[in-house]
Amino acid sequence: MSAIGRLRISPSDIGRRITVRHLADAELTDVLGHLVSWVGDWPTGVIGVRKKGDSIQEIVTGKIFAAKVIEPEIGSLDLERDSESTWVPNETENLGDWVLRFSGNESARANSCRLDGRPQDSVDDSLKKIIDWYRSKKTAAIVQSPKPGAFDEALAKNNFVEVAHALYMIAPTIKSENKDVIMERELTPKWLEAVMSSDAKAPRLSKELLVSGSFVRFASILDSENKIIATGRVSASSDLAMVTTVWVEESYRGKGLAKKIMNALSNAVYEIGHKQIVLQVLKSNVAAVSLYETLGYEIHHDYAYYRHTKAEIPKKVEC
Repeated sequence: MSAIGRLRISPSDIGRRITVRHLADAELTDVLGHLVSWVGDWPTGVIGVRKKGDSIQEIVTGKIFAAKVIEPEIGSLDLERDSESTWVPNETENLGDWVLRFSGNESARANSCRLDGRPQDSVDDSLKKIIDWYRSKKTAAIVQSPKPGAFDEALAKNNFVEVAHALYMIAPTIKSENKDVIMERELTPKWLEAVMSSDAKAPRLSKELLVSGSFVRFASILDSENKIIATGRVSASSDLAMVTTVWVEESYRGKGLAKKIMNALSNAVYEIGHKQIVLQVLKSNVAAVSLYETLGYEIHHDYAYYRHTKAEIPKKVEC
């Protein structure tokens, strides 16, 4: 069997645990770790494997003798596809496997094109169609892609620049009792007002996005005057549960409220049978990433938002 015939991995396996046997200094060497990047068109290119200790080893696919997924973990593209069922855009359109998304607000995930698999036309022609589609909506063209990804060269050539580097993080769900946390099925005016007035949220976050998903819960913690001082939201489909909108009022930070919110959200989907829960966070938000790691979340994969440079670049991009 040829080496290509035994290359049983592809860019869609980013985030999965793999084993790779490849030639290094004329000897066969085995590498075990998580596939974190794939630069180039399958089956050619360079892959990045995160090994124990977080070091990244780059391997040219032409030197791979055999490679396969060794655990049935969810891949990056599966995770990004499933995320849409928990944060549903108002409008979508397909360009082959790529998905245009629009909701008319400041959430990049619901207002960007997900570069998923292969486009219907050439990459360059498809990027031009993305630009025109968002121009018709009177907004800038933004794309979401794993980082590094197969389309990095084409994005740079077509004047797309990175405006946000973010992480998907994943953890097992847990059973937890959180008496201080109020869990509601409906989006209440009080919860929405707290989120909209917080210093950490986009002012145009829509009600439609917040209530989207087949299972949605809204968590909050009140102070002694019944004012909301912490929030969180979880939405679940049959395949995925995702946390969003976690916020704690500045004067109450460092008191463990975010941890209580996160545990309550995890418990809510644990009770309906979900085994894993995910979230998205900007890599630059070091405090949040550290908190999530203490709660058992691990980095699944990196991704980025890229904006077409002929449009105005905003000061801040929300996940």
